[in-house]
Amino acid sequence: MYRLLALCWLYCGVAAAFAQCPESKLQIERLPNLQIPRADPSVFVVNGEPTVVGGHTDGFVPTATAEYYSDGEWHLLETVYPHDHGFSVPLRSGQVLIGGGHSEPLGIGHIFSVEMYDPARHTFRGFGCSDRKRCFATGIEQDSGRVVITGNWFNGDGIELFDGQKYFTHVKDVSQPRACPFVLPVAAGDAFIFGNMDYHADAFDTVIVDRLRGEPLRVPLFDEWKPLRYLTETRAEDCHIGNRVYLIPVINSDGQVAVCHVDSTGFSLLPTAGQVPMTYQGGAINYYHSFYTDRQARRAYLFGYGSEDGRLFVLAVGYDTTPASLTLYYTDPMEPRVWTHPVLTPDGNLLIAGGAKVNADGTVDNFAPVATTLLLSFDRPQAANQPTTVWLWLLLAALLLLATAVTVHFWQRKPLPVEEDENVADSVEDSAADEALMLRICQLMDEERPYLNSELKIADMATLLGTNVTYISNCINSQKGCSFIQFVNGYRIDYAKQLLRKHPDKKISEVWAASGFANETSFFRNFKALTGMTPNEWRAKID
Repeated sequence: MYRLLALCWLYCGVAAAFAQCPESKLQIERLPNLQIPRADPSVFVVNGEPTVVGGHTDGFVPTATAEYYSDGEWHLLETVYPHDHGFSVPLRSGQVLIGGGHSEPLGIGHIFSVEMYDPARHTFRGFGCSDRKRCFATGIEQDSGRVVITGNWFNGDGIELFDGQKYFTHVKDVSQPRACPFVLPVAAGDAFIFGNMDYHADAFDTVIVDRLRGEPLRVPLFDEWKPLRYLTETRAEDCHIGNRVYLIPVINSDGQVAVCHVDSTGFSLLPTAGQVPMTYQGGAINYYHSFYTDRQARRAYLFGYGSEDGRLFVLAVGYDTTPASLTLYYTDPMEPRVWTHPVLTPDGNLLIAGGAKVNADGTVDNFAPVATTLLLSFDRPQAANQPTTVWLWLLLAALLLLATAVTVHFWQRKPLPVEEDENVADSVEDSAADEALMLRICQLMDEERPYLNSELKIADMATLLGTNVTYISNCINSQKGCSFIQFVNGYRIDYAKQLLRKHPDKKISEVWAASGFANETSFFRNFKALTGMTPNEWRAKID
């Protein structure tokens, strides 16, 4: 057995040597320049056409224009409003919701304005205004067709909902005001909302995850690894690898970047074949933005630039292998050096359109936008062209066989009791059943608002859901960490805050009665416990 262990260690060492991140030079194609130099536009691909909307042009002046790339050239369009640091949400209808941005040059002020882009006609239509003025916001479309919007810059934050037709409504406060937050739909009607940058671009000491439904979460992983900070628009679809699973970049206090795996069960580090490379030829690699996933190639790309010579870097993560493979792509030194963010094209390449010039000292010059357009091309992964990867997997397979032999030898007289396996299976089934029931409970609360009945009892909920009291009580306790009455009062307080916001002249006595509380004492006690303020103090703060 000891000889087998020695061989295992030997193979581990060899496999680790092969697992170092290989490097490959990026193929770059220079496309026709944008018609207008612009920095910080919204960038997306719709109907197969790369499209840039808004941003600011020479002199740090917002531009009420857009451009789409077709037939080898950029075509200029006029938007209804300027959207510098605005948000865009490609919808399943084929149209794109555009909103927010600065009201003045130099990145000053905010706007309510929203409009809809029709890529079939290449037209923009202004139709209303958001619940609050926003910059550096994020939006995602739900399965219902409604759009969740949150995030802001030097202004109040909150979560609002666009009904898909015309109206925007505040639905929930956030525990932390954020700029450019992640909004990741992890279940029907629910999403994780988080980030590591407040609306002054400062990092959070403690990262809190808000949920569209339910109470905020404290994620143990974020005590050591924080989401990467960047002031660029994010989209859940960009980092989505399928089945409501996402990859995001995280960084620790030593400056080491890693890959975080996010799904409805929580947050965890994705095992990778080695550490994410942080230097190249002596210079630092500065990663920023989020991952862009090529789901056909089963790879995710993280964009970066070199601090010394302005090279562009792209880290490719092959997430369909265990551990995930890493490949570092690089360019020659770039001139001019540009701060921008890419967009993934339908054929799995990255397109860069415009951006702001980066000075020799590393600062971004927002007064010097560029019109440069580059296409960064990747070879699709092919095992036949990657002998190093083949040898690596052969060695890992041999290592697995050896480890299996050692395990069998060690445990051949100590088989695991069948009862333990059955307990694990039962635990998994119970967890899945609780999660499904919790989704039904939240859907009922959101759509029918039974909490507005001051006499609501857990037996009433059981009747409405066709289940029993014990199941509901245990489910809420395990999924939300609170009692049934605490859960219901949380909804009542959220509703009360909506009334206080929308109807500042409404009497407090009218608010608590309309929110489902049986008496004023219960209302004040629960409001203070959940917000840290009395209703009048909270109302004064939002005013």
